[in-house]
Amino acid sequence: MGLEKTIQKKRKIVYLELLRIIACFCVIINHTNSGIFLSRTPDSKIWWVSLTYFFVSKTAVPIFLMISGVLLLGHVDTYRKWSSRMLHIFLDILIFSFFYYVWSMYTADRSVNLIEYLKLIWQRNATNAYWYLYLYLGILLMLPLFQRLSVNMGKREYELLILVCAVFMGTMPIVIHYMPGAAFSSYFCDPFFSEFVGIFFLGYYIHNYVPVKKEYALAAVLVFGMDILLQVLLTYREYQVAPQQYLFFDERTFITVVTAAATLFYLGRCMEAVLTSEWFWKVVGFFGGCSFGIYLLSDFFLDSYYGIYGNLSERMNPMIAVFFYECLIFLTGAAVTAVLKKIPYIKKLL
Repeated sequence: MGLEKTIQKKRKIVYLELLRIIACFCVIINHTNSGIFLSRTPDSKIWWVSLTYFFVSKTAVPIFLMISGVLLLGHVDTYRKWSSRMLHIFLDILIFSFFYYVWSMYTADRSVNLIEYLKLIWQRNATNAYWYLYLYLGILLMLPLFQRLSVNMGKREYELLILVCAVFMGTMPIVIHYMPGAAFSSYFCDPFFSEFVGIFFLGYYIHNYVPVKKEYALAAVLVFGMDILLQVLLTYREYQVAPQQYLFFDERTFITVVTAAATLFYLGRCMEAVLTSEWFWKVVGFFGGCSFGIYLLSDFFLDSYYGIYGNLSERMNPMIAVFFYECLIFLTGAAVTAVLKKIPYIKKLL
């Protein structure tokens, strides 16, 4: 454990930067693509392509949680460092949510009300993407306990925690959906950690206990592809049953989504061993370092560029149009974040 902490101090774990980029882009996909398949039916090929794209994007949140697990578990921070992390995320919520609040008041031609704003961020996220900041703040609040638990856990304890979360909170809801008679008392799961905590620990487990091997990587590619295909086919079945409400599998904690995210996470780890180009990892380092800022600003650029997307989608295949739209959001967010990181106090928030 001590060696790992020393290594992390000396250099970044570069594959995590690559995974940050992937997860950040998947967040943007998740917030831009769904309108395509929701406005079509399975008779259209675009419905199938868009739905597949959608389920790939659902890996974003589990990947972010697993990255945090790698970086935050396996050692114990001082309470000063813990409080600094908490303050960082709290200020991000406070400051960037205020930006979105002011923007919404401006577009609605309403005046800013500070009391209304404070009530807003207490009760809910100011913009669509910011629910994750509240989840992460909750994880940080419990981090001193999670860290002390992690340093005293062995491989089997990690496997037990992950298995319990995967079976009872990630798999059983799907089983019960198709077999209502399999439902069990909800009190049984009350003592468990949440599925998000299980995913948090899963990242640390993959990083420390799953070796990088060619045969494992090939298996991960196969499992990822089959898992995405399964989600698409099961969603098609849901559509046949209830065409107006068929996104049952749109749940980031289901075993279907977490499996895809875990295999993608592992493949990202393998990339560090395979790709040795210094230039490539420098580019990855730049965009990975901007990924949090891109995430914070993504909803603003999503709204700002929606008109451009509308024009593009009338002139070309909507999947190509939405990809250009997503790239524009990502690249603009990276450029603005890079500029903001030159400002001393703002840099600390990004």
